[in-house]
Amino acid sequence: MSRAAIVPRLLTRDQAASYLGFSRAAFERHCSVVPLRFGDDRLVRWDRHDLDAWIDALKHPVGSAGTVMTLEDMERAMEAFEG
Repeated sequence: MSRAAIVPRLLTRDQAASYLGFSRAAFERHCSVVPLRFGDDRLVRWDRHDLDAWIDALKHPVGSAGTVMTLEDMERAMEAFEG
């Protein structure tokens, strides 16, 4: 019987950079996704879903009807990234 591999949702800095196809330096320079911090901030993880949403927003900077995003659309997108 084979087991399905478990894909972690929370990623370390290096895993998040690799997931996006970035070097660690490029990830730190360009990625605006805010990580989750646990305990005394020794455990820091990036949510894979937040990384996906960030990339999707970069790819599709228009509203759902194909129009330019409104200020309200942009604010909602930024709130999603900032948690």
